[in-house]
Amino acid sequence: MGVERYDVVVIGSGMGGMCAAALLAHEGYRVLVTERLPYIGGRCSTIEYRGFKCTTGVIGPETGGVIQGIFDKVGADFNVRPVGPPHYLVGGKIHEVPAKGGFRTLLAAATRDETEIERVMEAISRALSWMEPSASISLRQWLLQYTRNEAILAIFQAMVSATTFVNADELPAREYFLFLKKMRGYRGFGYCPEGSIALPRSLSRVVEKNGGSVWTSCPAVRILSEKGVVRGAVVRRGGEEIQVQAAVVISNCGPRRTVELAGRENMDKGYLKELDETVKPAMVIVIQFASDTALLDCDYLIVTGLKRINAVFQPTSICPELAPPGRHLLVAGGAPVSSLSPLDGRKEIELCLAELREILPGFDRHAQLLLTGTFQGEWPAMQSWPGSDMPQKTPIVNLYNVGDGVKSSGMMALAAAAETGALVAEDVMRRVPARGRDH
Repeated sequence: MGVERYDVVVIGSGMGGMCAAALLAHEGYRVLVTERLPYIGGRCSTIEYRGFKCTTGVIGPETGGVIQGIFDKVGADFNVRPVGPPHYLVGGKIHEVPAKGGFRTLLAAATRDETEIERVMEAISRALSWMEPSASISLRQWLLQYTRNEAILAIFQAMVSATTFVNADELPAREYFLFLKKMRGYRGFGYCPEGSIALPRSLSRVVEKNGGSVWTSCPAVRILSEKGVVRGAVVRRGGEEIQVQAAVVISNCGPRRTVELAGRENMDKGYLKELDETVKPAMVIVIQFASDTALLDCDYLIVTGLKRINAVFQPTSICPELAPPGRHLLVAGGAPVSSLSPLDGRKEIELCLAELREILPGFDRHAQLLLTGTFQGEWPAMQSWPGSDMPQKTPIVNLYNVGDGVKSSGMMALAAAAETGALVAEDVMRRVPARGRDH
């Protein structure tokens, strides 16, 4: 067995892992990122298919927030074109939502009852300015105290399922309002003209420029520890197992997989009990399709009132590079009725296609299916529901988790994963000195 030495090993090249790796490499740590797939990025990557740059998960990264801040800090290129204003389909009509007064605009699209609008707006204002609701009730349960209007409830369902990947009757009410406070409801985002893979590639260049390495098609076999302290990892590369010695291991493959690699026998019983009882993966249905014409007059559309489809994105409206000349790429997202039950992928996709035909009149005439699928099981939309996350530290000293299974309250999606990378990198820098290239 060969032996390599690094300061830090990062298992998995998703956004959490790559942000941690780039930040530590920028500060002088010698970092190895090892990825089991032949390409980096995980759910923030791109597949070339029939001339289209299709996503492996991430559609629109946040702009002006934690992700962009990390890229600026390490000097990485952040090539994301911001989208235009949000548009919502409410009651069969499309409404452009202004930057200010968005909630009121949407409520007015759902009801003419000014008393009801004021009641809901006052409740939202109190939750934002005074005290968030309890985490013991869902957002839908909280809303039902102020309205029984199904059109209003459908607006919140679409908002929530499109951004948090769980339903309004599953999301803890507190998490939603923390999300509004921390991320402004994920209002600012954009599309990458090179595809989402451009983001991890940009961070990988930072790692390599600072003396680190990024290995693809190299799965981690196990995490090594001794007397409760991490010692590195064993990685399979080119048919050979390599022992990578390191003072720190950062896992971006999800808390459950981290335990498998490190060995349950090396973990605290309370930690394992929390993992088994708390973590619930979030699921989503995704349909990527081509069109010979723009099927939307906007960059993206949030869809209310349907059972599954909650959003349709048209990234080629501002990034034509994602498709062959004269063609358009669209991505539709849908939420299952329950995020707890296993999905029948084929059935769910057929139901979503029926809804797309309903909201896009030219779908059958102009659309061509590219890639369809469900994100669940070992490849979920998020490793855990909002409010059901594990801590970033594990019982093994200097073994950390990053990613959307260990996110902070109120943080969602790609930004949540990136923030965990930054938090872990900060903790490593406080506790473990860099030995750098001389190591």
